[in-house]
Amino acid sequence: MPDLRLRHALGRIAPAALAVLVTTCSSPINPGPVVEVTIASVTPSTGSPTGGTEVTIRGSGFAVGAAITIGGLAAVDVNVRGSDLITAKTPASPVSGAVDIVATVNGRTATLAGGFRYEVVSGSAPTIKSIVAQGTRPRQPPLFADYGETIRLTAVVEDVDTPAAQLQYDWHACGGTVTGSGAQVDWKAPTGVSSPTCTIELIVDDGSRIATGSVVVRLHNSLEEIGTLVHNFLNDFADSTVPADIAVRNFSNSCPGKADELKDVERNRRDYIHISHTYGGSTITVAFGGMCKTKTADACAITPVEWRSTYIPTGQLEVATGISTISVVYRDSRWWLCDSSADGASTLGFWFMR
Repeated sequence: MPDLRLRHALGRIAPAALAVLVTTCSSPINPGPVVEVTIASVTPSTGSPTGGTEVTIRGSGFAVGAAITIGGLAAVDVNVRGSDLITAKTPASPVSGAVDIVATVNGRTATLAGGFRYEVVSGSAPTIKSIVAQGTRPRQPPLFADYGETIRLTAVVEDVDTPAAQLQYDWHACGGTVTGSGAQVDWKAPTGVSSPTCTIELIVDDGSRIATGSVVVRLHNSLEEIGTLVHNFLNDFADSTVPADIAVRNFSNSCPGKADELKDVERNRRDYIHISHTYGGSTITVAFGGMCKTKTADACAITPVEWRSTYIPTGQLEVATGISTISVVYRDSRWWLCDSSADGASTLGFWFMR
């Protein structure tokens, strides 16, 4: 009988209201996957009751905003370096002995019971003397990597009371892939990143203390960067309204070719009015400290060119066709044009770009 009364009541509800009622009774949305938080280890596992010991916490489920307590007191300088790694400094403790370490992430907690012991620790911490990031191409500048290029990372570390074989090295980068272990590893740079630099961090652990260091590598898409500089210059050269000093803005002040090119552009502005131009694709080679035609350069760009212009003194049409060769150098963490020349022929018998 209750079922009959319910059906009878529903029969008196307006269709729109019934639709609302049915919608309200629909099943809930399934929640997303739960990310569990775990603590696998803490190193070093001992430190002074005065606090300030740098520790490395390894586990899973870590995220920005994670909170760490050691012995019930908040750790300081908490730095989430990845979903599996956090570094922090221990707080001062009113007690000695083993205490719990607790990680709290988005309302979820993980505990490593007795994970850290407050006691007097002897010995000294490791010292990272230097970190070198160097590519394998001849004469390649340090701290330079093209997208997708593999470079070598080498750390020099000293620890007076811990053998090198007992040190643990943790390398972390903005992206890409680290291959190998220890003081020397290979790093493949990421591609298509938004930042022009990548900070590579190293944590060295001797079992009692840790040392941290970092190095900043500048990332490049060299072929695209050089091609843009070259075609911007050629387009500016072919635009009679662009002032000469603006046209040569991407030439390095360290290159004598900038002053020569400025004179060429000024002469061209005086004698020609450009009508149109055609450029082919540039062939670009990168060879640090190599040669570009007769000039020492870090890269070389060769581009088929054609200019159609009015020669101002006579009003004649001139068509100049040939090959533009532009040397390129790497200075101050960026690519610069250095020297420009052109080989070819003109219908009036002279050439306006040397």
